[in-house]
Amino acid sequence: MFGLSKIKNLSLAMLLAIGTCSSVEPELKIDIDKIDPAKVMTGPYSFYVPPYNTYYFQHMDQLGLRLDWIRHSGPVYPLQEPKTSFTINYTYQDLLYTLEDYFKRNSVLGFLILKDNQIILERYFHDSDQNSRFLSMSVQKSMTSTLFGIALEDGKIASIEDPVTKYLPGLSVSGYNRVNLKQVLMMATGIEANENSLDPQSSIHQFNAMTLRGVPSFYDYIKSLKADPNVKPGTVFDYQTVNTEVLGLVIEKATGMPLNEYMQSKLWSKIGAQSDAFIFRAPKQPDQGAYGCLCATLRDYGRFGLMMMNGGILGDTRVVGSSWVKQATTPQQYGSQPRDNNSVGYGYQWWIPPGNDGAFKAMGIFGQLIYIDPLKHIVVVEMSAWPQPDTEERWAEMDEVIKAIVPKIN
Repeated sequence: MFGLSKIKNLSLAMLLAIGTCSSVEPELKIDIDKIDPAKVMTGPYSFYVPPYNTYYFQHMDQLGLRLDWIRHSGPVYPLQEPKTSFTINYTYQDLLYTLEDYFKRNSVLGFLILKDNQIILERYFHDSDQNSRFLSMSVQKSMTSTLFGIALEDGKIASIEDPVTKYLPGLSVSGYNRVNLKQVLMMATGIEANENSLDPQSSIHQFNAMTLRGVPSFYDYIKSLKADPNVKPGTVFDYQTVNTEVLGLVIEKATGMPLNEYMQSKLWSKIGAQSDAFIFRAPKQPDQGAYGCLCATLRDYGRFGLMMMNGGILGDTRVVGSSWVKQATTPQQYGSQPRDNNSVGYGYQWWIPPGNDGAFKAMGIFGQLIYIDPLKHIVVVEMSAWPQPDTEERWAEMDEVIKAIVPKIN
């Protein structure tokens, strides 16, 4: 039994370990086989939750998962180092905060602001650095959309109006037998799938289980999904991770290449990435995750953002057509109801803020962001480890920070 003084000392040591995450102490190491997949996002024992997530969101390669590497090659696209210091104040819920306050309040791991190729601000926390590969969460969905656009332009995919079953005929037994690729891109498939990250029975938790355990395959799980008889495809927006996985499977089938290799050939080698990236999955999982299993460095997320900001070009290299960038980042119309320009819109796996200034963003739970403003030539990348997966309050505070940053950059 511990004496009281020893218990106090042990508690202090635990708090220090949780606060810094400078290394994985024995009591903070995760045995992935002991994680309950139904509680992977809510804890108490998971790499998704505090105190573990500030470490593992930058060290997913230490969980014993299979890593499908995306190698960088060729010249690195140069980013200019900061010339001056940068900070802002912002107001949230009638209180004034500094940018440093924001970093602490929201468990930020890495934060990058670019004006074209000039770094305005670059910060790392919780012992991360330029070499850290941060977990993308659903930011990867926007990258998968870009790969889809490349495959379409290369003629590997004939049309976004093609039925899903043209490329994945095995899904004819599922609710996808009435869905086309455009409807998958715009998250309007009418599939019965629950995305509530706090519901242990939701489809997103099923995906977590498949990612950690490897069974069933993503493909077999998708085959089991049914159509909602009350929803016609194309008429109702319903954000579902399963749709992006369908896109990834279509890309692999159409190109004849594993997703990581296609991404390496068509994206990573062309944006001048400085580091290798990887997609993780369980050793027994036959399918790669296209929806949120990518890990990459902060600067390489920024380079991807710059390419999209420039209409599909980075430097002298055309990565994807400007017409695809425009289509993918234009809010879609769902059903016959007129779209409200004052509400958040959704394109082809991209979020579009209210208004008509041309900005768009890739977003992932627990506070992941690539914000792109083509008009102001600004890209903001944030990688975080929020204590909860998805809260309106934290997204709202992030929006206020972005609103304060953009006008201050000339």
